[in-house]
Amino acid sequence: MHQSGFSPKARWDMHIPEDSDSAGEEFLNQRIDCLVLFKSGKIYPQRFTCHNKEYEIKTINYNWQERRGQEVINFFSVSTGTDAYQISFNNTSFGWRLDKVL
Repeated sequence: MHQSGFSPKARWDMHIPEDSDSAGEEFLNQRIDCLVLFKSGKIYPQRFTCHNKEYEIKTINYNWQERRGQEVINFFSVSTGTDAYQISFNNTSFGWRLDKVL
C-alpha cells in the first residue's frame, strides 16, 4: 500500500551535501604563537606567528566559545587586511592554533 506524502528520497540522511559555505577554506590545525591583550575579562589577539611568518591582526570579525569535555576553546575569526583566518585558544592547555584560512 502506497502512503501519500511519504518520499524515501526526502530523508535527511540520504544525502548530505558538501558545506557550500566552506568552499575555499583550508583546514590547517597548526600550532601558532599569538600575542594577545587580556582586557576586562576578554581576549584580544593582536598578532600571530606561523612558520616564522608574523601576521598582524587588523580586525577581530567574530569570536565564540565551544566546550569539548573539560576544555573550553575560544575561537576567533580574524582579518589581516587582505586575508581571513580562524584561530583558537585552548583554556586548558593555554595553546593557540591556526584552524583555517578562510
